[in-house]
Amino acid sequence: MGKISLVAVLLLCLLAFTNANTFSVTVAVTEDDLDNPQSCQEQIQSQKLNHCRMYISRSHQHFNDELSMVTDDDHEINQAQEHLQQCCQELRNMDTQCRCPALKKMVMQDCGRQGEEAQRMLGKARYIPRMCNIQPTQCSF
Repeated sequence: MGKISLVAVLLLCLLAFTNANTFSVTVAVTEDDLDNPQSCQEQIQSQKLNHCRMYISRSHQHFNDELSMVTDDDHEINQAQEHLQQCCQELRNMDTQCRCPALKKMVMQDCGRQGEEAQRMLGKARYIPRMCNIQPTQCSF
């Protein structure tokens, strides 16, 4: 009988100890957290990124280690630089976390490009934030 009482006491102590160490975690969700995806969608819709589109699709840009532009025509260089500057401004008007998704969506929707052409354009779009000296410095898509 003494052993059963001892086991019962130990079980009660264990149960009491377990209940004493139980805790709950509360996650606070703010309105900003809930609005963020919608906010990005709204920014992507409102910022059409037309200059980014023009820069990517019309420039004859070849990326190397220095991300330099190779072209023979000064007029093309000036136009491409103007589109890049305006593209940078379009991206600065967006929240940081929305910039890369906006660039990706713009490329993927642009004329339904697929395959190699889409990859080439995504490759150019990936480095636009770096050329604009804005965060993130490179998109990972």
